[in-house]
Amino acid sequence: MKKTTLTLASSLLLATFANAQEKSYNINADIKGIEGYKLNATMVTGIKKGVDTPVIVQGDHMEFKGSYHGETLVMMTSNHPSSKFEVVKGGMFVPGPALDFFVTDKPVTITGNAAELYKAKVTGGKINEEFNAYKEKALPLIEKNWEIRKTSMKLKWKTDSVQIKAYGEETKANNKVIEEYQRDFIARHPKSYASVVLLSRLFESMPINEYEAAYNKLSPSLKASEMGKYLAERIKGVKTTAVGSKAPGFTKPDLNGNLLSLSSLQGKYVLVDFWGSWCGPCRAGNPHLKELYAKYHAKGFEILGVANEKADELPAAEAAWKKAVKDDGLPWLHVLNNYDKVKADLVASYAVTGFPTKLLLDKTGRIIYKEVGTGGEGLDQELKKIFGE
Repeated sequence: MKKTTLTLASSLLLATFANAQEKSYNINADIKGIEGYKLNATMVTGIKKGVDTPVIVQGDHMEFKGSYHGETLVMMTSNHPSSKFEVVKGGMFVPGPALDFFVTDKPVTITGNAAELYKAKVTGGKINEEFNAYKEKALPLIEKNWEIRKTSMKLKWKTDSVQIKAYGEETKANNKVIEEYQRDFIARHPKSYASVVLLSRLFESMPINEYEAAYNKLSPSLKASEMGKYLAERIKGVKTTAVGSKAPGFTKPDLNGNLLSLSSLQGKYVLVDFWGSWCGPCRAGNPHLKELYAKYHAKGFEILGVANEKADELPAAEAAWKKAVKDDGLPWLHVLNNYDKVKADLVASYAVTGFPTKLLLDKTGRIIYKEVGTGGEGLDQELKKIFGE
């Protein structure tokens, strides 16, 4: 078995398994048409992610074996041509839906077709039996959304904008129904680990008061799980980083290794900028940030960049961060979130769901403006209101 430890897109490295009991898993997959192609199993235990590949490959039959610590979600994908859509010939691909299921201490059996892997039948363990009931409802809509996505990718905005908009509305409506199925499952299964997984996927679509209410109905054991604790931290982060709230304090090493505290910047208007060397939109926006910094810095405006790097190892994260700061010529203050991230993850405590995320603080450290993503002139307008030009 080949296993490589990875992190989630948001670089979530809070999970620890020192005290968890190690168990063995066995996954038997019989996928018609998979011979000559690969199956990959992304294993998500708590909020830590790894990739497993089969130990046995015999035609259309593949077996995965290994150990796991705690409840583990599996997202299975393949490199079969039908598992992705080629946007640009010989270039960019859009991946199709993954097959979701859970490993258990009982063997898991998968049967299906390589052309529609995400629809394969999964048996083994109570949690998969429960989860299958949800998937039976959601899969027809997931299939529709995948077909819509492939079709819309062939269209051009200039000539097909009406149809593209119609597809977008249809997808939005389908997603809303899927979310209702997820909410219903969570309400009916407050003790199932599948519920905390589904709830994690609803974070950006549910109002925070409804989200917190759904979380509070989960069993104590789910709340105590790594994923449960992480969701609690995100709920707290949303509530504490709303406009009008006092920004959570933190201390992290700067580019020179000296500790820098957010509280030390009180008395200035501070833009806390969550970014990363890997984030294209973040770096594309840096030239404009440099213009704003040059215009307002002498008048009491400061920027504090909080880099969140994807590298697992701290030296690699640090190198990527420092290189990006140097290459982009960023003259303001910087800290790296990867330092002591297990104890102080600013992405979690600030409930950052996308990069870049920017928060403008007043002289007392209170949040007066928040922006996720790029585009628009919101930040420019806020600074003009403050500095009068």
